[in-house]
Amino acid sequence: MYYVHNMESELATGKNYYAANTDKYFASPMKELSQKTILVEDAETNRNDSYRQHTKYNDLSDCYYSTYDLGILLQNEESYLEGTIDSGDDVDYYSFSYQQKNIYSWMGISSEVTIYLESEDNSCNLILYDSCGNQVGMAEDDGNGNKKLTVPDWDGAASQYTIRIERTNGMSVSEDQNYRIRITETKSKDETGQKYYGSYQEQLDRLHDIQYAALPENERYSGTATVEELLDRLKNGEQLDRKEMAYLKIYANLADYEQAEAENYIQNGFYKEIKETAEKEGMELPAGLWEIDMDASGNITVTGQISEEEKKKLEDMLTQHFADGLWEKYLQASNISNEQYRLLDGYHKVEQFIRKATNGRYSSGDIVVDKNGKITGLPDKMCGLINSQDTNARYEELRDDIYMLMDYKYRHGLEGIRSFHVKYQVSGDEYKMKL
Repeated sequence: MYYVHNMESELATGKNYYAANTDKYFASPMKELSQKTILVEDAETNRNDSYRQHTKYNDLSDCYYSTYDLGILLQNEESYLEGTIDSGDDVDYYSFSYQQKNIYSWMGISSEVTIYLESEDNSCNLILYDSCGNQVGMAEDDGNGNKKLTVPDWDGAASQYTIRIERTNGMSVSEDQNYRIRITETKSKDETGQKYYGSYQEQLDRLHDIQYAALPENERYSGTATVEELLDRLKNGEQLDRKEMAYLKIYANLADYEQAEAENYIQNGFYKEIKETAEKEGMELPAGLWEIDMDASGNITVTGQISEEEKKKLEDMLTQHFADGLWEKYLQASNISNEQYRLLDGYHKVEQFIRKATNGRYSSGDIVVDKNGKITGLPDKMCGLINSQDTNARYEELRDDIYMLMDYKYRHGLEGIRSFHVKYQVSGDEYKMKL
């Protein structure tokens, strides 16, 4: 079955935003560089654990850099991105578009794009997905200690892709695992005509079958469960074995796979981590039924059979150590659209940043965007940083999220976003989402 999930970023494709109370549109400024570019994943402020998150980078060559797309690495052969896998559960996602392909085809030029992954001791893997979430490539050893894959040049193939970086199966994570991504392009006169035959789905099926056949025998799943059944088991908290996981990475759609991963982690990882942290801080978790509630602004409330003093301690501990994870995993496991995900996540990030930076004196409700895209309503210094064209990736991300939110506010209002809550229910050792 061919699953379809729209995974393109509106911002990456040049969306214009509507200025409130005017008929004028403005666009978030984007910058293209042709010189050597070194992008660095900023895991602290630009978490990229979901394919639906907008990923920004620090740039070692130029402090101002605005892009969601690794396609910029094609502009210079010496350019690359540096990233880090900091735990066994960490995954990194990056968007990559190759819009030039259609132009080259029209000009009679054949092109080939290769993505390289460099990591010590082959500690990381790279998987490529098309804009519908179908797996279209897994990096393989290049014979020089690194991994590479060639982006498929199938007739009718999409030009928008998602790159997933994860640790290699079986590799321990005693310390951060660093990696680099390089992307190169070669062009030649197309004298062969159509390179591939058959439908896009036929090409996908052929690729997946080849990948399955290439697995070592001890990683080749031979059971009778379907992809959907394996995903359901993962969602229900079951730990799949290496063969089953390898099978899913080949055949499962990225959107379904991420949702199942998140639900599994919620059931198996969160409670264990919360319990261990509570014990380190000399706290005991409630023995009976209790619930965690987080609103869209990030405020956490605990309810259940617990004293007010213990309740406050638990809320403070969850806020300090688990606020990001509680929010992100819930969104990843929720059956919401990409637009809802980005609006909710953008609102949450903007609220968190403004409230922390101003000690709660300001919120997103104070923001005003004029007809030229200038942001006001917040402290002058903060507005200056957000509006500046010479700022860092963090403020660029805030600016784009603000544009997105104010545009949506003008069209639909923000009541639905502000009323959204993340909810978890805990009973004994059972920890699950509350829908």
